[in-house]
Amino acid sequence: MNVRKTGRRLAIMSCEPDHQEPMRFRGKNITIRELLSVTFKELGLEPIIHRPVKDSRDFPAAGGIGAVVVGGSKLNLFDDDISKNEWIRRLFDFVRNVHEKVPVLGICYGHQVVARSFGAPIERFGPEVGYEVGFAPVWLTPEGKEDVLFQRIPEIFDAMFSHFDYIPEVPDSRLLGISPTHGSVQAFRVSDSTWGIQFHPEYTASCIRDVLEQRRSVVEKLIDVDKALATLNRRERFDVITLHNFARFVSQD
Repeated sequence: MNVRKTGRRLAIMSCEPDHQEPMRFRGKNITIRELLSVTFKELGLEPIIHRPVKDSRDFPAAGGIGAVVVGGSKLNLFDDDISKNEWIRRLFDFVRNVHEKVPVLGICYGHQVVARSFGAPIERFGPEVGYEVGFAPVWLTPEGKEDVLFQRIPEIFDAMFSHFDYIPEVPDSRLLGISPTHGSVQAFRVSDSTWGIQFHPEYTASCIRDVLEQRRSVVEKLIDVDKALATLNRRERFDVITLHNFARFVSQD
């Protein structure tokens, strides 16, 4: 294995379709890809956005990047969506090709992309959960407590979520975090430098409020929207430390 950790150029793989809702960030409407770009730029990396959802050829050139982040999306990874979006299969191939060469971080949809790239199943929540949104707890496994991505983070911490689908298991991977309430995979690692996290450490409370209000007519059939909104007022942000830890890992010599 030859993981390159000296380059600061970060490829952000934007998987969001054009009809995805914008969110407010620092007084402006912003997309997921823009939010990731701002966040990692402030952490000292040099983000470059790639949009294979718009142009299936838009993948970074080999050797030109120091790390990869795969972000969130309204799309899913079931066979019907994959058949309608041929670039998704190319994204699986891309992740498999780069994962031992540069650090990779999958966030939410990206978490599921990394998982499916290496053979893990994706499932949709049943009526008992419906939609996990707002703050919810994550429990680190013994391996998770020792992992570089979770340094300076408590064994049980709250993280920001917005997802309908989940990973029930991660074959041939290291399980780092699970949900103590429904047991789904919240974090895992493939080899030494490829991670998936189901939560959204880049989101602010206003991002989630916007998503919930724009989706209210749909999601209120699945969850208590006001209860989810109420979680946004009472959490310390340990989950954001994962982004600092990833940026530090990418930047170290």
